[in-house]
Order: sequence, then C-alpha cells, then structure tokens
Amino acid sequence: MRIVPVAILVLSLSACREPEGSITPTVGPITESVYASGVVKARGQYQVHPTVTGMVQALFVEEGDTVKAGQPLLLIDDRGSSAGARAAMAQLNLLEANVREDGPVLTQLREAVVQARDRFRLDSLNYARQRALWDKQVGSRNELDQRELAYTTSQAALTRAKETLDETRARLRTELDVARSNAAISLAGQDDRTPRSLIDGLVYDLMIEAGELATPQQPVAVIGSATDLYLELEVDEFDIRQVQPGQQVFVTLDSYAGTAFEAEVVRIVPLMDQRSRTFKVEARFAQPPPRLYPNLTAEANIVLRTKENALTIPAAYLLPGDQVVLSSGERVSVTTGVRDLERVEILDGIDTNTRIMQP
Repeated sequence: MRIVPVAILVLSLSACREPEGSITPTVGPITESVYASGVVKARGQYQVHPTVTGMVQALFVEEGDTVKAGQPLLLIDDRGSSAGARAAMAQLNLLEANVREDGPVLTQLREAVVQARDRFRLDSLNYARQRALWDKQVGSRNELDQRELAYTTSQAALTRAKETLDETRARLRTELDVARSNAAISLAGQDDRTPRSLIDGLVYDLMIEAGELATPQQPVAVIGSATDLYLELEVDEFDIRQVQPGQQVFVTLDSYAGTAFEAEVVRIVPLMDQRSRTFKVEARFAQPPPRLYPNLTAEANIVLRTKENALTIPAAYLLPGDQVVLSSGERVSVTTGVRDLERVEILDGIDTNTRIMQP
C-alpha cells in the first residue's frame, strides 16, 4: 500500500479549487438609469411679498386654508402711503376744478382777454381818428404819437393775454394727466396694503404674525396648488443629454422609507444652474403617495433603458479601459453595454463559463 504525504495531498486539493473571490458572469435583467435628487413642489408655488412696508394689522388666513385667486391674505397698516394717497387725490380734485372752462383760473384769464380786447378796440379807434385828423392837418404830431403808442401797447397786451390763456389751459391739462397717474399709483399702493392670492390654492406657510413689520424684502406666505404636486429633480450636466420626456422614473421619499413610487419625466428646463452645474427636470407621479407636502426630499432614478437577459458582472470587477482579470491572472478586454450602480452588461470578450477575479 502506497502512502501519499499529507503536504502533497493538500497542495493537490488546493490546485483543484477555484481562486478565492472569483465569479462567473450571470444572465439576468439590468436597468441603466440616471440618478437625480430633488424635492416635491406644488404647481404654481410662490412666495407672497408685500409691496409696501408697514405693521400687520390682521391675518385673514391660516396655514392649511384653501384660498381663491384675489382673496385677501392680510392687512398692512401703511400710514405713509395712505397720507400720500390723500394728497394725490386732493391735487387731482384741485386740477379737475381748475382745468374746467368755467373754473376759477381759466375764467379769470378769459376775463383778462376780454378786458385787453376792449382796451385794444378803444385804442385802435382813437388812433384811427387821430390819424384821420392829422391827415387833414388837424392836431399835433405829439397827440398822434401818443395814440399810436397806446394802440400798439394794447395790441401787445391782447396778444399776451391770449397766449397766457392758451398756455395755462395746456399746462393745466398736462398737470391733470400727471395727477391722474399719481392718484392711480397711490390707489394701487392702497390696494397693496392687502396682499391677495394670485391663484386658487393652499396656504402652505405663513411667515408673519399680526403686529410684526412687513417689508417687500421678506416673504409673508407660501401658496401653491392644493392638488397638483410634482417632482422637481436636479440632473447633472453630464447626464442631461440622456434624459428626455416620457422616461420612467422610480422615486423614494424620506417620509415613505422603503417604498419606491413610479413617475414620468414631463419637462426639462433647458437652462443649467451655473452654481450646481445641474438641470431641473420635472416628473409626475403615476400614482401619488397617500399624502404629499411641498419640499419633501426625493431621490430618483430616471430609467434610460432595460434589458431582461443580459450577461452581467459586478461593476467592481471591471477595470478602467473595460478589462477584467481572469482567474489565471490574465487580463482580457471586454465590450460593455448597459450599466447601473451595481452591475455592468458584457457584450463580448467573456461568457458564462469564464471565471474572473476582483482586481
């Protein structure tokens, strides 16, 4: 009976085993997708900014209230604007009275024109009579010169009176137009004391309390659609070329941990954010979660393509330059296809019987 040394037997068994950590490619489904992060948004969601500065006298709504377009949200005490509006209206009323033909200003100027015309007619007659007498060698040259001077003076006075009437009438009309514009602006400012909702929606947030100071620089409320909520995702500039409307999206929300919701890309905003180097992509839920709120955090995978029977290996087994390491230690080039975060499709170079090792 031949006895085999134990050391030789162990070495022989080790040689028959496959190298530790080696695997063979598997066949199965693989999905290539683009990762995106984002938030839930309400359609038409916007921040309400007052256009005047003042103390909040009253709030007409609360968080969670539904509002109609044009509905008042709060009342701001803007006393400076109120005083300005009253002054603008007083100026408007004054000019409307003065611009009328029977108003005190134009009436006085028309009377001045009548007086100047009467004076001109009298001086014109006196000058004509004196001229006729002078032609008959009656009277003195001094009397003729005095009548002529009175005639030309009254003629100039009549011209000035007419011009003053016309210029004042035109000036008052221009001032009336300006006063009407100022009054309209002041009245609009008065209306701005009561910010109103621009849309039919829901009051998601009130950022001010009665008695606090409201300013145009700080929002006082957030309003958006009560029913139309969507996903606003951020896609990296390197991936945006692969994204297009109609693609399927799988979404997870922090508030619904462990559940993936299906959505669809509906819009791509074609302008990159220069700070984040991302594009905004809008997606709509196929079946929304039971309860949604704006600004919920979301993570999404936008599906680019799916293969059911693909030959794949773990992504960690693929070397840069699309190479794999065989169990013998040899490196082999492969042709890759679809990729996801964990696996890579192999189109050529190895098959299901090839054993490879993780580098």
